[in-house]
Amino acid sequence: MHSNGLLKWLMLPVALLVLFVGIRIFSGHGTQAPDTVDTGSKLTPEEMKALGIEGDTPRDTVATLVAQVRQLRTELQTATADNRTQREENQRLRQRESTIDQRINTALESERANLRRDQEQFSSERQQTEGLLADLQRRLDSIGSSGHADLPVGLGLRDGDAEGFGKEATIRWVEPDDARQTAGRNSNTARSFPTSFGPAQKTLDTTVESVTRASTTGAKPARAVYTVPTNSTLMGSVAMTALIGRVPIDGTVNDPYPFKVLVGPDNLTANGIDIPDVAGAVFSGTASGDWTLSCVRGQIRSITFVFHDGTIRTIPQDSERSHQQSNDQNSLGWISDPYGIPCVSGERRSNAQQYLGTQALITAAGAGAASLMDSKSSQMSYAGANGSIGTVGISSNEAVGRILASGVRDMSDWVNKLYGQAFAAVYVKPGAQVAVHLEKPLAIDYETEGRKVDHRTGESHAFELD
Repeated sequence: MHSNGLLKWLMLPVALLVLFVGIRIFSGHGTQAPDTVDTGSKLTPEEMKALGIEGDTPRDTVATLVAQVRQLRTELQTATADNRTQREENQRLRQRESTIDQRINTALESERANLRRDQEQFSSERQQTEGLLADLQRRLDSIGSSGHADLPVGLGLRDGDAEGFGKEATIRWVEPDDARQTAGRNSNTARSFPTSFGPAQKTLDTTVESVTRASTTGAKPARAVYTVPTNSTLMGSVAMTALIGRVPIDGTVNDPYPFKVLVGPDNLTANGIDIPDVAGAVFSGTASGDWTLSCVRGQIRSITFVFHDGTIRTIPQDSERSHQQSNDQNSLGWISDPYGIPCVSGERRSNAQQYLGTQALITAAGAGAASLMDSKSSQMSYAGANGSIGTVGISSNEAVGRILASGVRDMSDWVNKLYGQAFAAVYVKPGAQVAVHLEKPLAIDYETEGRKVDHRTGESHAFELD
């Protein structure tokens, strides 16, 4: 920024005015004859009015000029400070602009270097691919043109090699090199061998039987890979579903709710079980509730392991699972909270209030209907031929009571069908931290021809021959 030029021009008349007033004051004190006045140095009323000192004494005029000079000095200092601030700001902006330019140039150079490296890599791979294709084409051409060039002339036979073979069909017996002569009981010699020989090949019946058995049982070749021992504890597992444990009635849980627990590879490794090929496991089971402790117990029924290549392994198998469903006591393990309590705390949920309230209202309605049946009725009596006495007809109150009783009975049946019985359960929100405790060893086998999540992965593709 540049200083204001107008201030410089304003300082000239002010300085002249101050100099003039000072000369007048000092010349006035120095003159001894007050009567002699220099009329030429006096200001006219118009000039005094223009300068704003009309009616002021010389002392007031000097004070006014001094104040104006101080004000001008303050304004000059402020303008100088502003100029300095603007100069620093401009310098900072120039440095920032140069820094941004450097960063942009650096980024551009880096991208250019990456682009050149990618182009060089692409050209190198392209040349390598072209070389492989040319080599393959050369081999194909040599196979098509040379025919049986690899076979030696005459099949590698020399003159006289076939003289020992007659034209007639004869058998030549060659003694085994590892045969040993042994003496028998009847002075007969026999041969023995260091190792026993199995049958040359399986009979056709044995092969058919094995194929039939495999197709019938559906057995697939499996390879034992890992084993999770008994009493293993998998800490840090996560309940994927909510845990809803119905409270047993008379010691039995009717229609228990299922649940699932997710176990990852890091979780298995953290618990001392290193299974690198397993991507994760899913544990499923059933839950039951404890109303007194307000918690949920869970029993593990089945476990599914997923390998990295998509192969899945479920324990137990389908046949064993159907047998396990018939026996509820046969479980693979149970769950607990992170602190080892074999019952996960939750919230109590029950419809006892609605069920019992509805039953109470129905009972009260039934009692009211029964009260309408008055013992005093206007029934007619008659005497039979055999001397028996009977009645005919019912009273109006009794008829209304029977109608109401029938309606109350129908309502009670409908409520019993709707509710079934009083429902009580303990609820745990999804995502709860649990620990899985195993009571049986888990034999994790890898089925080479088993089911996979995606059977398209890992397949070998071959080009068709011409």
